[in-house]
Amino acid sequence: MLLIRLSFFLCILFPTVLFAQKNSNYISFSMDNQSYKKGLLSKAHADFFYDKEQGILVSSYSSPTEFIKVSNRKGEIKLYIPKTNTVTFTQDITLSSENELIYYFSSNQQQDLGLEREGFTMIDSRLDEKYLIFVWEAPQEMNAVKKVEVVYEGDNPIYAAYFNSEGDILKKIYYYDYFSTTYFQMPTKVTEISYTPEKDSIVQRTIYSNIKVSNTPSSSYFNFKVPDNAKVNKSDL
Repeated sequence: MLLIRLSFFLCILFPTVLFAQKNSNYISFSMDNQSYKKGLLSKAHADFFYDKEQGILVSSYSSPTEFIKVSNRKGEIKLYIPKTNTVTFTQDITLSSENELIYYFSSNQQQDLGLEREGFTMIDSRLDEKYLIFVWEAPQEMNAVKKVEVVYEGDNPIYAAYFNSEGDILKKIYYYDYFSTTYFQMPTKVTEISYTPEKDSIVQRTIYSNIKVSNTPSSSYFNFKVPDNAKVNKSDL
Protein backbone atom coordinates (compact mmCIF):
# COMPACT_ATOMS: atom_id res chain seq x y z
CA MET A 1 0.00 0.00 0.00
CA LEU A 2 2.84 2.36 0.86
CA LEU A 3 4.53 1.78 -2.52
CA ILE A 4 1.28 2.45 -4.40
CA ARG A 5 0.72 5.65 -2.45
CA LEU A 6 4.32 6.76 -2.98
CA SER A 7 4.14 6.12 -6.72
CA PHE A 8 0.97 8.19 -6.91
CA PHE A 9 2.54 11.10 -5.05
CA LEU A 10 5.72 11.01 -7.10
CA CYS A 11 3.79 11.16 -10.36
CA ILE A 12 2.06 14.31 -9.12
CA LEU A 13 5.03 15.83 -7.38
CA PHE A 14 7.80 15.33 -9.92
CA PRO A 15 6.41 15.61 -13.47
CA THR A 16 9.52 17.58 -14.45
CA VAL A 17 11.64 14.42 -14.49
CA LEU A 18 10.02 13.60 -17.83
CA PHE A 19 11.28 16.75 -19.54
CA ALA A 20 14.28 16.63 -21.85
CA GLN A 21 17.28 18.50 -20.51
CA LYS A 22 19.80 18.05 -23.29
CA ASN A 23 20.46 21.80 -23.56
CA SER A 24 21.15 22.43 -19.88
CA ASN A 25 24.57 20.83 -19.63
CA TYR A 26 26.52 23.90 -18.48
CA ILE A 27 25.42 25.54 -15.25
CA SER A 28 27.21 28.36 -13.44
CA PHE A 29 26.33 30.22 -10.26
CA SER A 30 27.83 32.09 -7.32
CA MET A 31 27.69 31.21 -3.63
CA ASP A 32 27.99 33.31 -0.50
CA ASN A 33 28.09 31.45 2.79
CA GLN A 34 27.95 32.71 6.36
CA SER A 35 28.61 30.37 9.27
CA TYR A 36 27.92 31.23 12.90
CA LYS A 37 29.64 29.08 15.53
CA LYS A 38 30.13 29.97 19.19
CA GLY A 39 29.48 33.62 18.46
CA LEU A 40 32.01 33.76 15.64
CA LEU A 41 31.11 34.60 12.05
CA SER A 42 33.01 33.22 9.08
CA LYS A 43 32.30 33.97 5.44
CA ALA A 44 33.08 32.29 2.13
CA HIS A 45 32.53 33.20 -1.52
CA ALA A 46 32.86 30.93 -4.55
CA ASP A 47 31.82 30.65 -8.17
CA PHE A 48 30.72 27.23 -9.43
CA PHE A 49 30.84 25.76 -12.93
CA TYR A 50 29.02 22.46 -13.41
CA ASP A 51 29.23 20.31 -16.53
CA LYS A 52 26.24 18.08 -15.92
CA GLU A 53 26.93 15.70 -18.82
CA GLN A 54 30.50 15.01 -17.68
CA GLY A 55 29.66 15.24 -13.98
CA ILE A 56 32.52 17.69 -13.37
CA LEU A 57 32.15 20.53 -10.88
CA VAL A 58 34.73 23.32 -10.74
CA SER A 59 34.55 25.44 -7.57
CA SER A 60 36.55 28.66 -7.60
CA TYR A 61 36.87 30.11 -4.08
CA SER A 62 38.02 33.70 -3.61
CA SER A 63 37.51 33.91 0.17
CA PRO A 64 38.42 33.21 2.90
CA THR A 65 41.33 31.79 0.86
CA GLU A 66 41.83 31.48 -2.87
CA PHE A 67 41.75 27.96 -4.32
CA ILE A 68 40.11 25.96 -7.09
CA LYS A 69 38.56 22.56 -6.52
CA VAL A 70 37.70 20.15 -9.32
CA SER A 71 35.52 17.15 -8.48
CA ASN A 72 33.86 14.40 -10.52
CA ARG A 73 31.30 11.62 -10.09
CA LYS A 74 33.90 9.21 -8.68
CA GLY A 75 34.87 11.57 -5.88
CA GLU A 76 38.24 12.32 -7.44
CA ILE A 77 39.36 15.72 -6.18
CA LYS A 78 41.99 18.17 -7.39
CA LEU A 79 42.63 21.11 -5.07
CA TYR A 80 44.71 23.80 -6.74
CA ILE A 81 46.14 26.84 -4.91
CA PRO A 82 47.19 29.53 -7.42
CA LYS A 83 49.27 31.51 -4.90
CA THR A 84 51.67 28.62 -4.34
CA ASN A 85 51.03 26.83 -7.65
CA THR A 86 50.41 23.59 -5.76
CA VAL A 87 47.86 20.85 -6.23
CA THR A 88 46.55 18.12 -3.94
CA PHE A 89 44.91 14.94 -5.23
CA THR A 90 42.56 12.73 -3.26
CA GLN A 91 39.58 10.44 -3.77
CA ASP A 92 36.56 10.05 -1.51
CA ILE A 93 33.18 8.97 -2.89
CA THR A 94 31.43 11.13 -0.29
CA LEU A 95 32.98 14.12 -2.09
CA SER A 96 31.46 13.10 -5.43
CA SER A 97 29.98 15.88 -7.55
CA GLU A 98 26.74 13.89 -7.37
CA ASN A 99 26.54 14.63 -3.65
CA GLU A 100 26.26 18.35 -4.32
CA LEU A 101 23.04 20.35 -4.16
CA ILE A 102 23.34 21.43 -7.80
CA TYR A 103 23.32 17.79 -8.93
CA TYR A 104 20.05 16.92 -7.18
CA PHE A 105 18.15 19.92 -8.46
CA SER A 106 19.60 20.20 -11.98
CA SER A 107 18.89 16.48 -12.51
CA ASN A 108 15.40 16.78 -10.99
CA GLN A 109 16.30 14.24 -8.30
CA GLN A 110 15.23 16.36 -5.35
CA GLN A 111 12.69 13.68 -4.39
CA ASP A 112 15.13 12.20 -1.88
CA LEU A 113 17.99 14.74 -1.71
CA GLY A 114 20.50 11.90 -1.93
CA LEU A 115 19.14 9.96 1.06
CA GLU A 116 18.51 6.78 -0.91
CA ARG A 117 22.11 6.76 -2.14
CA GLU A 118 23.23 7.01 1.50
CA GLY A 119 21.26 3.86 2.34
CA PHE A 120 18.10 5.43 3.75
CA THR A 121 14.76 3.68 3.22
CA MET A 122 11.49 5.53 2.67
CA ILE A 123 9.14 4.19 5.38
CA ASP A 124 6.22 6.62 5.36
CA SER A 125 4.56 9.48 3.51
CA ARG A 126 1.72 11.69 4.59
CA LEU A 127 -0.14 14.87 3.67
CA ASP A 128 -0.39 17.78 6.08
CA GLU A 129 -2.71 20.29 4.43
CA LYS A 130 -0.76 21.44 1.32
CA TYR A 131 2.52 19.83 2.43
CA LEU A 132 3.76 16.36 1.51
CA ILE A 133 6.07 14.75 4.07
CA PHE A 134 8.40 11.82 3.39
CA VAL A 135 10.00 9.90 6.26
CA TRP A 136 13.32 8.15 5.61
CA GLU A 137 14.85 5.58 7.98
CA ALA A 138 18.64 5.53 8.34
CA PRO A 139 20.65 2.35 7.69
CA GLN A 140 21.56 0.38 10.82
CA GLU A 141 25.26 1.22 10.55
CA MET A 142 24.48 4.93 10.82
CA ASN A 143 24.59 5.49 14.57
CA ALA A 144 24.03 9.24 14.88
CA VAL A 145 20.94 9.60 12.68
CA LYS A 146 17.78 7.51 13.10
CA LYS A 147 15.47 9.11 10.54
CA VAL A 148 14.99 12.12 8.28
CA GLU A 149 11.76 13.91 7.46
CA VAL A 150 11.59 15.95 4.25
CA VAL A 151 8.72 18.38 3.67
CA TYR A 152 7.63 19.41 0.16
CA GLU A 153 5.51 22.29 -1.06
CA GLY A 154 4.52 21.56 -4.62
CA ASP A 155 7.53 20.16 -6.47
CA ASN A 156 10.14 21.49 -4.11
CA PRO A 157 11.59 20.48 -0.75
CA ILE A 158 11.32 23.33 1.74
CA TYR A 159 12.48 21.66 4.97
CA ALA A 160 14.41 18.63 6.20
CA ALA A 161 14.90 17.46 9.80
CA TYR A 162 17.41 14.87 11.00
CA PHE A 163 16.50 12.94 14.18
CA ASN A 164 18.51 10.74 16.55
CA SER A 165 17.22 7.51 18.16
CA GLU A 166 15.75 9.50 21.08
CA GLY A 167 13.67 11.60 18.73
CA ASP A 168 15.74 14.75 19.19
CA ILE A 169 16.43 16.93 16.18
CA LEU A 170 20.10 16.95 15.20
CA LYS A 171 19.84 19.22 12.19
CA LYS A 172 17.31 21.37 10.36
CA ILE A 173 17.66 22.54 6.76
CA TYR A 174 15.40 25.15 5.14
CA TYR A 175 15.24 25.56 1.34
CA TYR A 176 13.56 28.69 -0.01
CA ASP A 177 13.38 31.45 -2.62
CA TYR A 178 13.43 29.04 -5.55
CA PHE A 179 14.83 30.10 -8.92
CA SER A 180 13.28 28.61 -12.05
CA THR A 181 15.01 27.84 -15.33
CA THR A 182 13.53 26.15 -18.38
CA TYR A 183 15.01 22.86 -17.18
CA PHE A 184 14.91 22.82 -13.37
CA GLN A 185 14.30 24.74 -10.17
CA MET A 186 16.75 25.24 -7.31
CA PRO A 187 16.68 27.14 -4.00
CA THR A 188 18.66 30.36 -3.92
CA LYS A 189 18.75 30.37 -0.13
CA VAL A 190 19.53 27.50 2.25
CA THR A 191 19.70 27.76 6.03
CA GLU A 192 21.15 24.87 8.03
CA ILE A 193 21.02 24.64 11.81
CA SER A 194 23.08 21.88 13.46
CA TYR A 195 22.72 21.21 17.19
CA THR A 196 25.84 20.22 19.12
CA PRO A 197 26.12 17.98 22.23
CA GLU A 198 27.12 21.14 24.14
CA LYS A 199 23.55 22.44 23.69
CA ASP A 200 24.84 24.97 21.21
CA SER A 201 24.13 25.31 17.51
CA ILE A 202 25.97 26.02 14.28
CA VAL A 203 24.03 28.13 11.80
CA GLN A 204 24.95 28.31 8.12
CA ARG A 205 23.22 30.57 5.64
CA THR A 206 24.01 30.11 1.96
CA ILE A 207 22.86 32.34 -0.90
CA TYR A 208 23.11 31.23 -4.54
CA SER A 209 23.03 33.89 -7.25
CA ASN A 210 23.91 34.59 -10.91
CA ILE A 211 22.48 31.23 -11.95
CA LYS A 212 23.04 30.65 -15.66
CA VAL A 213 22.25 27.66 -17.85
CA SER A 214 23.52 27.13 -21.40
CA ASN A 215 24.30 24.47 -23.98
CA THR A 216 27.85 25.75 -24.51
CA PRO A 217 30.55 26.64 -21.96
CA SER A 218 30.17 30.30 -20.92
CA SER A 219 33.43 30.44 -18.97
CA SER A 220 36.96 29.07 -19.28
CA TYR A 221 36.47 27.49 -15.84
CA PHE A 222 34.34 24.80 -17.47
CA ASN A 223 37.56 23.60 -19.11
CA PHE A 224 39.87 24.39 -16.21
CA LYS A 225 43.10 22.42 -16.12
CA VAL A 226 45.69 22.41 -13.36
CA PRO A 227 48.92 23.91 -14.78
CA ASP A 228 51.46 21.29 -15.84
CA ASN A 229 54.14 22.90 -13.70
CA ALA A 230 52.06 22.81 -10.49
CA LYS A 231 53.86 21.19 -7.57
CA VAL A 232 52.10 18.16 -6.11
CA ASN A 233 51.29 18.42 -2.42
CA LYS A 234 51.20 14.92 -0.98
CA SER A 235 49.22 15.86 2.14
CA ASP A 236 45.54 14.91 2.37
CA LEU A 237 42.67 17.34 2.03
